[in-house]
Amino acid sequence: MRIVLSYGLGVDSTAILLRWLTDPASRWFDLRDLVVVTAQTGDEWVETAYLVEQHIYPLLARHGVRTVQVARAGPRQKDGIVVLDDTTHPILCLSSAPGAYRLSEELLSVATVPQSGGIRKCSLKFKGWPLDEFIAGLVGADEYVHVIGYEANEVKRMLKDMPLGLPTRIPSYPLIEWGWTRADCERYVLDRLGVKWPKSACVQCPYAFSLAEGRERTIPRYLANPYEALLGLTMEHLAVAVNPRQGLLAGQQLYDLIVSNPDSGPLLELFERHLDRLPWAIYDVRRAMAAKPGDAMARGQTHRSLELLVEGTRADVLAHLARAAYLLGREVETDGRHHRVWLRTRNLYYPCVEHILTAAPALANDKSYRSFEKAWLAGLNGPAQLALSF
Repeated sequence: MRIVLSYGLGVDSTAILLRWLTDPASRWFDLRDLVVVTAQTGDEWVETAYLVEQHIYPLLARHGVRTVQVARAGPRQKDGIVVLDDTTHPILCLSSAPGAYRLSEELLSVATVPQSGGIRKCSLKFKGWPLDEFIAGLVGADEYVHVIGYEANEVKRMLKDMPLGLPTRIPSYPLIEWGWTRADCERYVLDRLGVKWPKSACVQCPYAFSLAEGRERTIPRYLANPYEALLGLTMEHLAVAVNPRQGLLAGQQLYDLIVSNPDSGPLLELFERHLDRLPWAIYDVRRAMAAKPGDAMARGQTHRSLELLVEGTRADVLAHLARAAYLLGREVETDGRHHRVWLRTRNLYYPCVEHILTAAPALANDKSYRSFEKAWLAGLNGPAQLALSF
């Protein structure tokens, strides 16, 4: 029976692998039956990939363990997955590789940031689904053991996971069986490798900032790796330009958190130079907000239309926006970093609409669903629609 380990590159699954590879008594199977599979999102910290290459891949190669790296091939499931590497002698951790569809590519194309609450859709789409697709092709209708790195204090997650994929998928949770918490994993890896293993995550992951501990850990990583910080900052800048209510920190902005650090000067200067080098655009952004059934004070589903109007340098686009504001009899609203012209503002009641022209890096694509125009008309004709039009 195949043993398939979902290797997320973090300390939990690293501790499992390290113990299995160095302590044969800790496992019940031969390493020839083990397949280690990693789903690459394209946005993992380089530091994590480097540690995997230095410490884990040499061990896997020494024991001839089949090691596979997969990723999404495109935005739709019908695009399938791409196998980045499939070998018994792994060398490179392909955290960013040609041919893979990156999570950041998707988020930038729609001018948004990762969801910071509820179901982690980005993890399901860029990790869970590629893993499931590869495993399905690997085992077919055969039974297999699926190893998950849930910690000893994550029994609730285990209970939710256990019924999935039965009867052919047989789940296994070594850390829970061993009674190991995250602290135990960190100590074990440190004792064996002499390395404090960092938390695996995308460089723009909002969950890294959900707690004070995470912020204290992540901001120094940004300051030490400024070029990796550019991705999250650029993504947030674009998203906030399109919707001022967005931000990587559950509506609050990563930029403001970095600014508050006294050592952030070089990173922020680098970010400004990075923005200057990007192509820029004026976007026409319309948003239609429905009402929840029976409650005109509660917002329901929101529909958005995004259209790129003109491209140029940052300076050219800002000049275009100022000229458009003058011709329309409006003013440019700015906080010093974002510049937008409001053509309609939402009101107190739903359904309603809002409409802006905004300047931002030209990284997003035009996008409007078929249902948008109907929602837009409903918002225009909503109760007490007091917003101005041009």
